[in-house]
Amino acid sequence: MAKQGWPEKQVKAAVGAYFDLLKAQDEGDWQNKADIYRNLSDRFPDRSVKAFERKFQNISAVLYEENLPYCDGLKPCFNYQNLLRLVVLDHLKRSPVPVQEPHTILFRKLRELKRRGFLPVAARGSGRYGLTIEKNLGIPPNSSKSPDFMGIEIKTKCGQSLQTLFSKIPSRYTGVADKADLVSRHGYDDPARGRRALYTSFSSAPDSLGFRMKVRGDQLVVLHGGTELLEYDAEVLEEALLSKHSQTFFVALAGRKREGKEECRVESAVYCKWPSIIRFLRLADAGGIFLDFTLSQVGGRVKDHGFLWRIRSETLPKLYLKTESDSLGEA
Repeated sequence: MAKQGWPEKQVKAAVGAYFDLLKAQDEGDWQNKADIYRNLSDRFPDRSVKAFERKFQNISAVLYEENLPYCDGLKPCFNYQNLLRLVVLDHLKRSPVPVQEPHTILFRKLRELKRRGFLPVAARGSGRYGLTIEKNLGIPPNSSKSPDFMGIEIKTKCGQSLQTLFSKIPSRYTGVADKADLVSRHGYDDPARGRRALYTSFSSAPDSLGFRMKVRGDQLVVLHGGTELLEYDAEVLEEALLSKHSQTFFVALAGRKREGKEECRVESAVYCKWPSIIRFLRLADAGGIFLDFTLSQVGGRVKDHGFLWRIRSETLPKLYLKTESDSLGEA
C-alpha cells in the first residue's frame, strides 16, 4: 500500500532539523547529515533515512525558489508537497535566515563543487560541461532562455578556448545575399565530409581567410578583404548582451578522462554584472572580440551552428562595469 502524504508533524520536524543544520553550517559547525536523518527516522519509523534526505532536498528547493541560501550538499529537488512549502515559509516568517546576494550563494556552491573534485560529465556535445555543473547544483533542466541560477546565467569553459558570449544573426547582409551566398562565395571545399564549409574565427585583425571586422559609428561591419559583407547594429548586440549576460558567472573547468569516461572539475569563477555596449565596441575595435562563422553547405542546404560572438576569458573584466573573481580555494 502506498504511503500517505507526510503529515504536518513530520514535515515540521524535518524543517526544524534542516534549519538547525543550516545555522550550524553558517557558524562553521560541521554536522553529519546522515546522523540527522537517522535520528528523524528513529522518531518517525514509517519514514526511512533516504526519505528524510529527500525531504531535506525538497526544503533546499523551496529556499532556492525564494533566492535564499540552502544547505551545502543538499541540491534542490523540486517535486515537493505544498504543505512543505507552507511550513518552510512559516518558519522563515518566525525565524528569518540572513539574506545573501544570489552571486554570494553561487560562489559558495561552486566552492563546494570544487572540494568534491572531478565530476562525471553528464552528457555529450558542446553543452555537456554546463549541463554537468547545473546537474550538480540541482538546477532543473530548462530549455527556456531564462538565467540558470537565481537570475544568474552560468557559462562554463574547459581549456584555453575563447568564451562564447552569445549567438546572433547579422542585422543585414550587404555584400552577399544571405548565409548560403556567404558560404558559396567565401567558403572552402571540405571533401572529407562532402560539403562546402565556412568555419573561422576573426577579430579586427584578419584571419587566414581574409575576414575581419571593424567598428563604424553604431555598427559593427564584417569585411572580406576590402569588401563589406554584413552588418550588426550596436543596439542588436546590446540587446543580446543584456538579455543573456546582465549577470553571469563564467566558470573555468579542468577536464580529464579516467577509465574511458570524461570528468571535469571546477577551477575558478568570475562573476560579471552590467555589460557595456560601449566597452564591447571598444574591445571589438582593439581586437578583443571575436566572431565565429560555423556554416556548412551540402547541395543547396546550409547548416548554421551559429554566428558566435566570443571573448578571451582574461578580457571579461574589461567588458563589464562590475566583476568579482574567485579561485574558489584549494581543490
